[in-house]
Amino acid sequence: MSKRLIRIIAAFVLLIAVQAAGMPLMAEAHIGTIGYSDIRAAGKTINYTLYLEAREVEQWVTIRTRKVIVLDPAASAPAGPIWTEQDLQRLIGESLEVTGNGEKGRFMLKSHTVEKKNGMDFVRMELSSTFDRPVQEYGIHYAFFFDLDDPQHQNFVTVHTGNQPVQMVLNAQMRDISEKISDGSGRRTMEIAVPGWLFTFRDFLVTGMLHIWTGYDHLLFLLGLLVVKQKTKAYVQILTAFTVGHSITLALSALDIVRAPLSVIEPLIALSIVFVAIENIWLKRHGYRWLVALLFGFIHGFGFADILHGALGEDYLLALFSFNLGVEVGQLAVLAVLLPALICAARISWYPRMVYGISGIIAFMGAVWLMDRI
Repeated sequence: MSKRLIRIIAAFVLLIAVQAAGMPLMAEAHIGTIGYSDIRAAGKTINYTLYLEAREVEQWVTIRTRKVIVLDPAASAPAGPIWTEQDLQRLIGESLEVTGNGEKGRFMLKSHTVEKKNGMDFVRMELSSTFDRPVQEYGIHYAFFFDLDDPQHQNFVTVHTGNQPVQMVLNAQMRDISEKISDGSGRRTMEIAVPGWLFTFRDFLVTGMLHIWTGYDHLLFLLGLLVVKQKTKAYVQILTAFTVGHSITLALSALDIVRAPLSVIEPLIALSIVFVAIENIWLKRHGYRWLVALLFGFIHGFGFADILHGALGEDYLLALFSFNLGVEVGQLAVLAVLLPALICAARISWYPRMVYGISGIIAFMGAVWLMDRI
């Protein structure tokens, strides 16, 4: 039984290391690229404001039109956007489908600009699709970048349904939006069997879970905290402190009350991994590990919150709560598998030597990330 537990722990560490080694080293790549949408139907027209990361648009244009072929990595990048209005219209035509009153329509590009959003360049596109009669119901199918190179792409959507906007998250598994006018009063509802707030709750909950499951640096930090043999009470204190720490800064950062640049946060997250791994090897007692979890939890919270900047609409409290709850659920799911194995394996006489090996792997991965992010 003990050997089986050892294999589970070793497989978990190896899985994280292999996955992390095969992905971009910056933690911002956890969740892929992001976009934002603002949708409202008025009369015969559906208006759609769309934000997409400029780097992803450039990559799409480069691949589809072969306008830029870089042979020399040291060559300077082209000045200004490499796309034309025709390129963007083609991208929209291939990636957005719209129907109104059961008839197929087409989104036309009215204008586009490049704007800064959360420190990154986004292409803002104003789109519209007009039909022959007032829109009573419509559907939109969103397919940007999923089949190109970014299956983890997500778009944070606000659909204006009367007086109560509905927030949702589009991803590779959820690509469709439907809305219909419920009666002649102009009142609109999402065409779903649940209220709009539950739509928002579900989407942001799932987004939070995916964020922790694909956040390999966060997972390695947790493993580094827990891999040392400790009392059950100490495990609870560590997890509670980490949760409190990252929940506070996640909320403050997502609401733009306190901001910290990713250029500082990302190296600090990597440093936290190296720190706890070296502690595992160097120190014989870990009585104040909960304090380490709390302090570094503050830093990890800024990393968690990065994806929410610009994504919180009018119902921001529900979205923020749901996302944070999703992070906690995802974290608990990982711990439900890992923690019992660690507790049982800690009874083996040579487990301390295994801790050194695991901590060495964790320290190495953290050091690689740290050097890359600096």
